Amino acid sequence: MTTAMRLAPVIGGQRSGSETVPRPELEPIFTALAEQWESAGRAVPGQADEEWTILARRYAWPGR
Repeated sequence: MTTAMRLAPVIGGQRSGSETVPRPELEPIFTALAEQWESAGRAVPGQADEEWTILARRYAWPGR
């Protein structure tokens, strides 16, 4: 599994509302949890979800 660097707001710092700093790595516990979810076939945050993509492409009111 590959991880991408994401920008996260600084907690506890005096920064402007939208200013962010890069987070170097994910915490090991979150990486392990994501791997467990992926192996169980569950959706993993930050990864494409094929089922959601299919559902989102469908017309909301079929037959109209």
